[in-house]
Formats: sequence, structure tokens, C-alpha cells
Amino acid sequence: MNPTDDLPQLGSSPVDPAALAEAGVALEQLLASLGLQLDPYTDTADVPADGWRVLRQADGAAFVGAPDPAREGMWFAGQGYPATPERGLHLHDEPIPLRPSPAERRAGLVMRWPSIVAADETATDFAVDIVNTGTERWMPTGDDFQTMGAFTRARDESYSFGYMLSGTPAAVPLEPGDYARVAVGLSRDIWHELEPGTVWLHAHSPGLGLNSGPLEVELTRERIELGRARTPRRDSRRGRAATRRMLTERIAAARAARAARPSLVAIAEVVADAESDAEIIERLAALLGCPADDASRIYHSPLSHLGPNEHGRMAAAIAQHEATLAELDRPVPSGEGSPPHLAD
Repeated sequence: MNPTDDLPQLGSSPVDPAALAEAGVALEQLLASLGLQLDPYTDTADVPADGWRVLRQADGAAFVGAPDPAREGMWFAGQGYPATPERGLHLHDEPIPLRPSPAERRAGLVMRWPSIVAADETATDFAVDIVNTGTERWMPTGDDFQTMGAFTRARDESYSFGYMLSGTPAAVPLEPGDYARVAVGLSRDIWHELEPGTVWLHAHSPGLGLNSGPLEVELTRERIELGRARTPRRDSRRGRAATRRMLTERIAAARAARAARPSLVAIAEVVADAESDAEIIERLAALLGCPADDASRIYHSPLSHLGPNEHGRMAAAIAQHEATLAELDRPVPSGEGSPPHLAD
């Protein structure tokens, strides 16, 4: 169970509902109470001077906000790190919408396996229906219907998603009884890792926190071969090594960016003062106490990767990449393909 499932969200960030009801204080007072100062990239010209409060604190970060006086339901927000040496607070100059919690937003929705999917004994592509079982029209609030799938060997076995997906199909309004049929994303190489027998397919929509019941799938050798023919294996030994290198580099880059965030002001001063790229990397390594490779990653990363909204996203990305890397690094018996995605 997601511990923030019942919390409202500003954009995709969970917030404390009690804090939303507070009167708030002047921005200067909030900064003083947290021991923070605005970073040099923040423009306060368009943000309100009053109404600021701490909306949630987690992982060393303070997420703050103030309601937009001109538009109901919109909030100005920012994030600071009181425990870091820089103690900087960055505010967005554009308001973001306050949304109900995921639990509220998915109220009335259920995931059901279509009968045509359950009955097709040769299917290698799967879809699930998101059904409005409520009595009122369901309207999306910045939601998507992205859905991922995982196989397990037992009906009630736990599962996780250790691979990356692209594309997020937008959610659509649903009248009572209406449904949207959405594709279930599977790991590209899953058919090369399955063996004949009974497995259970689980579908999960992370944005809304929706889960399907397990679908029993009978795998024949013919069905597996059909799936393999439709999705040729991407990972040869060379491909697996390239994937491992790519994931390792992404993890290193994300960690470097997260570590650099508290020192943005000092980093900007180094970049502005140095006379060459080589000098910048050398001075950043000394400033941050990191290897030259990490200093180079920080210098060459997009500025947006050092922004306040990236802290949580990069933590999730690191965890996802590490899970995928762990799957790649699992021992594979001689003569077999990639490590199985089935839960053990």
C-alpha cells in the first residue's frame, strides 16, 4: 500500500491536507522559520508575498506552497533542503493544480480483464478495461491510463516492475458503466524468459494506483514461440552489456545531479568564473569532493536535472534502474536467455 495514497497532490507531489487549510505566513517569515534563503534562480515577481506554509517534509526536503490569489485550486510551490549547506529554496513562477488524492481520483474505477482476453488462448498481447462502476461521470484530473503488466508463477504472489516503459495514454472521461480498454505493457523480452505452464498476469496503473485481479494464463510452447517471434530478443550478450552500461551511467548521472542540487549557487559561480570546460570540471570535483567523472556528469547535465522537481523523480528512477540492473545481473544457467521477470 502506498503510504501517500490518501494524500492530495500538488501536481504529482503529495501534500498534508491539514497544511492546506492553514492561513499561511509571509514568504520572508517562512524562509526564516526554515532557515532557508531563496536561490538566485527564483523570480519572486509573480509569486504571492503571503499565504506560504510547509505542505510536507520528506527525505530532507521541505515542500512549500501558497494558493494563487487569482485562480482557485492553483498553488505556487517550491522545494528547499534545510539540512544542506546551501539551504536554498527554489520557487516555481507558474502555479500548479491542487488535485485530490489518488484514492479519491480513482473512486468508482476498477480494472477488469475483458472476456475476449481471458478466452484467447493464443494471445501474446494483452489489454485490460478500466471501468467506471460509479453512479456519476468520472473525469480525469491530469491523470493517465498507463498500465504495466507482470507475470507470477502463483496467483497471490507479490510482483514488481523492473523495466522501463514509454508512452502514457491520457485518461478519458467515463460515464457510469463506460470503460476504456488500454494495452498492458510487458517487458520486451518476457516471452524469451517464460516456460510452458500456468502463470498469472497482473496489471497495474501507477498514476491512479489501480490494480487488476490476477488473470490465469496457460502457456503452451506454441504460444511462447509466437510471442518470441513477434518480439525478437533485443538483448544479445553485447546488447545486455550495452544495457548494463547505459543503466549504470544513468544511475551515476542521477546520483550526481541529486548530490549537486544543494550546491547550485556555488556551481553557477564556478561555471561563470572558469575559462574552459576542463577547468570547470576540475573545480567542480574539488568543490563537491567527487570524482572528475561525476563533475563532468553534473556540468553536462541539463539544468532541469538539477531543479527541485527532479529530486523525487530521480530517486524513483534510480530505484527503477537498479531493479532492472539487478535482473540483468542475476546468474543465468548455461543455454538459457535473459533472467526471468517472473517473481521467485
